[in-house]
Amino acid sequence: MPSSTLPSTGVPHVDKVVHFFLYAVLGLLAARAVEAPTGRLRPLLLTLAAVAAFAALDEWHQTFVPGRSADVADWAADVIGASAGLLLLAARTPRHETIT
Repeated sequence: MPSSTLPSTGVPHVDKVVHFFLYAVLGLLAARAVEAPTGRLRPLLLTLAAVAAFAALDEWHQTFVPGRSADVADWAADVIGASAGLLLLAARTPRHETIT
């Protein structure tokens, strides 16, 4: 949405917080979809690279929307959020499921 139509929250840079949390969820879900074996860093890094590329494309496509612009700070918040989501999944204790 064009920024002129958004209501003001009075909190500076609240949009960066929103970017962070939305991409944290995306990073967590993407890492969950990949389900990297415990201790394997490469699949998580590739997942982070894919989410970072998606975030960059999302920012770039905003340049074509009237009233919107790309913002490197938004992209950085996206990547940091995605990293947090990936780390949350990577840090979880693995479950041992039994087949009965």
